[in-house]
Amino acid sequence: MDPASLARFRWPAAAALVAIAVVLLWPRGVDQLGADASPPASVVVGELEGDVMSPSASPAASVASTPIPTVTPNATPTADATPTPGTAEGFEVLACRSIAGSACNDQLGDLPSGAGSFTALVRFTDANSGDVINATLDGPSGTIDGFAYTLQGGGGGYYYSEFQAGGLPAGDYTLTATRNGDVVATTSFRKIGG
Repeated sequence: MDPASLARFRWPAAAALVAIAVVLLWPRGVDQLGADASPPASVVVGELEGDVMSPSASPAASVASTPIPTVTPNATPTADATPTPGTAEGFEVLACRSIAGSACNDQLGDLPSGAGSFTALVRFTDANSGDVINATLDGPSGTIDGFAYTLQGGGGGYYYSEFQAGGLPAGDYTLTATRNGDVVATTSFRKIGG
């Protein structure tokens, strides 16, 4: 066949194939399948000779189901598995005047009144890819969130967030490190003056 005759028969042939597929695959309703037909006879297991009988609406003998016993575990006290803040293995948080990579330069015990900012440094040894690490500052001025970071790789590393100290009132502050929203480390320092 030449290409012109193939092009001429292509659309009618495609339409005929679609029509055949629609007829064969069109869902049929229950009324078309014979709703008044009874189910086929079945073999009843457990009767002598395995007689074949038609199912009926009300069986001659009914079998009561036996409940399956369920084991109920005994309530036994277990040790509390939640770690206390500041004790998560492999995590530490430091309040630093500045950082150089994962090194804390001049760890804070007291933050002078003239300090403009400080850095929260979170170091870890066993984190997973996808963990969200963050630091929050709690104190007389309320709670200030750092900027959460989702780890791209696992293992050891560090995270840091810089906090502005200029407007913070004097008092005691707690710096908290979180991993996926759970507290993993804490440290405290005091801001001197106002």
